Amino acid sequence: MEQKRHERENSGLSNTDFLRQSGIKIKIITDVENHMDRVLEILNRTNQLNFTKERANTEAERKALDQLLAVSGMHAGLIHVQDRYGDYGVVGFFCVRTKFSGTTVHHFAFSCRTLNMGVEQWVWDYLNRPEFKVVGPVASQLNTPETVDWITEVPDFDADLSNAVDRRLCLVGGCDLLQVSFYCGTNRDEFVNKQDDQGKLVRYDDVGFILNERHKSLRHSNPLRSFVGQTLDDMLAFDKSVAEADLTLLSLYFSVPSDLFFSYGGETWGGDYIATIPPRRFKKLMSVPETAARFSKEMYHRRFTLEERLDMTRAAFARVSGLRRPDAPLFILSAVSEHGEQAKRTYEIRKGYNAMCRSFCDATPNAHFIDIDTLLSADEFADSDHYTRTGYFKIADFVNKRAEEILQSQLTIRAVVA
Repeated sequence: MEQKRHERENSGLSNTDFLRQSGIKIKIITDVENHMDRVLEILNRTNQLNFTKERANTEAERKALDQLLAVSGMHAGLIHVQDRYGDYGVVGFFCVRTKFSGTTVHHFAFSCRTLNMGVEQWVWDYLNRPEFKVVGPVASQLNTPETVDWITEVPDFDADLSNAVDRRLCLVGGCDLLQVSFYCGTNRDEFVNKQDDQGKLVRYDDVGFILNERHKSLRHSNPLRSFVGQTLDDMLAFDKSVAEADLTLLSLYFSVPSDLFFSYGGETWGGDYIATIPPRRFKKLMSVPETAARFSKEMYHRRFTLEERLDMTRAAFARVSGLRRPDAPLFILSAVSEHGEQAKRTYEIRKGYNAMCRSFCDATPNAHFIDIDTLLSADEFADSDHYTRTGYFKIADFVNKRAEEILQSQLTIRAVVA
């Protein structure tokens, strides 16, 4: 990590040149039948870089996948990625059949962990750029002006790649934060937004996920399971993770601008628990009349003001801070307020959120605000809510350097006391 930080800060490299010097290697695993758990996870959990959106959730879909892989001439592979800084693991899956009439793409899906690295473009080139209908939305285009010449295929990897940092990390936020967490260490618990078994978005950057009382009644709560998509086990696992983590990173902005706050469950009229329903999930729930009718009976829409939403988010920060060890730093990621069209449209909300975050960190021991607007340069913003590969690295580098400074300070104090 120190080597990578030094090279990035002192070389003046562009994002593309940074990728070229990263030494990215790809290993294609063709024995997919012995790795079906990972195949299913990629197909059913990925969305931003799932170009075909074909799932294998149901028994029928799983059987169809097995039959597809058994077809003569079918070419399938898992994509394992490493670079000079560490191991990203198996991040992609493709399944295509090439005949005289052309190539049919059945599956083409990747984890957003490697977004902006050129992995999906390289694999598309590897398959000779087959034409197929991309099922949007997707966070990356395959046909880009640049040739992906910074990735090398290898038959196997060296076995001596070391982890970046041997600390335990607890992460809460959007799936793009996986790219930050990789550079912070491989020992991590990720409460990151995902797709459930029905393809509906489940958000963990939701104040209700953190604030709701962990009451045993939630274990069998239909609103929590069916409408929100979270579980009591998720909540308990989060509490345990924060308590045991050496570092916690939170990104909770997307709970604030939503007008889809609901309460549910408990014994009080109107519900004892709160949740933010993502717009995409809400749309899918409302598309089924029976589900929509049950939702209207069990969920209560709450029209919170911006000040009330910010107060709830601050309370969520406070609960996390109360769960952690005093020596474990808490990092809170800002919302981007100065870059991109989305930031312009929601400037006042983002400005209010950032002010609240900064105020909380100023008042809370060992809590640290990450100001993305000032940390990253203009060319490191992909849009208002996503960054280039070097942008993600700079965020992680800020966390790592600050965490190291905190650790050294704590060691010095202990030595003086001893």
